[in-house]
Order: sequence, then structure tokens, then C-alpha cells
Amino acid sequence: MITERRCLIAGLVFGCLAPFLLSDYGLTTLIGILYYGLMAFSLGFLVRNVGMISLAQTAFFGLAGYMVGILGVKAGWAFPWPPLAGLAVALLAGLLFGCIALRTFDISFLMITLAIGQLCWALAQQWISVFGGFNGIQGIRPPVIAGLDFADPKLFYYTLFAVFTFIIWGLRKLVDSSFGLALRGIKESPARMAALGYAVFGLRLAAFGLASLVAAVGGIFSVYFTGIITPSVLGLERTIWVLLIVILGGANYFWGPLLGTACVMVLDVVISSLTPRYNSVIGLIFLLIVLFATDKGLVKLLELLPRPLRAKNGGSDVPPSAAEYKGEKHA
Repeated sequence: MITERRCLIAGLVFGCLAPFLLSDYGLTTLIGILYYGLMAFSLGFLVRNVGMISLAQTAFFGLAGYMVGILGVKAGWAFPWPPLAGLAVALLAGLLFGCIALRTFDISFLMITLAIGQLCWALAQQWISVFGGFNGIQGIRPPVIAGLDFADPKLFYYTLFAVFTFIIWGLRKLVDSSFGLALRGIKESPARMAALGYAVFGLRLAAFGLASLVAAVGGIFSVYFTGIITPSVLGLERTIWVLLIVILGGANYFWGPLLGTACVMVLDVVISSLTPRYNSVIGLIFLLIVLFATDKGLVKLLELLPRPLRAKNGGSDVPPSAAEYKGEKHA
């Protein structure tokens, strides 16, 4: 039977061998999957464990990237200060914005984070002397450390893959810890958790700050790889794109954000080579997912398989339906 552990081992083996198995274009696509995957994981972590749909994750992704460009290119700071400053600014922004947005729940929280994200986009668009306006900041180059030039795609990939693996491992441990359990309790009933003595606001703020930090790491790798940062990274289109990625992969599953990111990036390559109407095809796919599988995304396809085949394809990660649970209980 194919278990999650075997899938993870296969994924690690593929990740280690990817530069030798993929073409240059394939490796470029995989690198994009990893750094956009970090941003998607930051949103998926909030949705799955705290029930918070944040539309500000692209802001933290972009702010960290802008700090690398401003300090590394314009100010001429040497590595590692630009990326460290990017992480610090994104974390501080996450905590500051969190103090404002986390006093609300549900649709109010979503709208406030949307406003925050658009405020950051407008700032980057209009403050030309600092952020470069529409053209953004160009000429961002990966560092050279101890004679190792990280502009080399293979070296860059292995660095990103190691950081990505470490962050996802840490998130998985955190989700399974008492902290993660408290967050899920807050998701179910904030009032009940407050009555039990939990600092609901503090726990939500900690989760929001952590998610902003994860998104910031993705933004730093993104600008070092592409060499440019523009306001479009913080725009509404990119914000909705990340949200739909999480929904596509399965908002209630830990690996959903990675699955959604990989599918969208691969579809981008495949569909664009077949038809110029990429946005129409992707929009149709997202529409079907939202209509018929909002919470489970692509994982819903496993439930359409016969039960024995579903188990063979890792169906143990898919929670049983209420009817199945009752039947197993009575049996």
C-alpha cells in the first residue's frame, strides 16, 4: 500500500535527483513550485489550522523581496543583511497587521487582510523613489559565498530545496504539537478556548506572524532567482491566484498547497503550449473545484475511486465520511 511516508521518501529522492532528471526549463519550473509553494503553505497553514483566510500573504512575500532589492541593489549592503532585513520587516509587518486584523473573524478578517495587501501594492506602485514604481527593482543577483556562486541553477535549487524541506518539516511538527492542537481548537470555537484559559489573540497572532515569515522566505528566493521585483507580485491578481492554489490542492490537507502549486505551474507550461487561452482553462478548472470540492480540492478525486483502489493510492489521509464512520463503529 502506498503510504504518506513512502510518498515523502519518493519525493525526497526525486528532489535530490531532479537537476539530473529534468531539463533546464523543467528545473526552472520546479524552482518556481518551491518558492511559490512556500507562500501557498503559509496561507494553507492559516486556513487549515486556524480558519483564517488571509489575503495579505503576497504582501509579506513581496515586502521581503523588496527589502532584498532596496538594500542589496540600491543601498549596496552585502549578504546576508538584505535577506535578514527582509525576514525581519516581513515578520514585523505580519505582527503589526495581525494586531489590526486579528480583532475580527471570518469575512471581516478577510476584507481587512485584502485591504492591507492592496495598501502594500499601492505603496510599491506609487513610492517610486524607494520601490521603483511600475518597473520595480532590477539587477538583483544571488550571493557568492565562499567561492560558491548561487547564480548556478543547480546550486540555487539544492539550497532552496534544503530550506523548503526544513520549513515544511518544521510546520508539520508544529501542526502535530500542542500549539497546533490549540490553534485547531480556536478554529472550532474561539469562545470555548478562551473560557479554558487560552490566550486566543496571542495564539492567532503567533500563527499569523509565523505564516508571514514562511511567505517571506519564498519571496527572498523568488527575487534572487528572477533578479527582479515589481508591484505585480503584490497585486490583487497574484493574491487571488495563491488563494485558488490552496483551494485547488485542498484547503483542509497539509500537502494541499504543494499539490495545488505543482498542478498550476505544470498546467501553465502544458496549457500555454497548446492554447493561448490559458487563463480561461485555468479559470474553468478553479470554478469546478470551488463548486464541487471547495474543502478537499484535488484530493476529492481519491474519494471518487473504489474503496480498495482509494486505499492503494494513499486514501488513508482522506477522512471517512460520516456514514462510513458510523458503519465502521457499529461493525
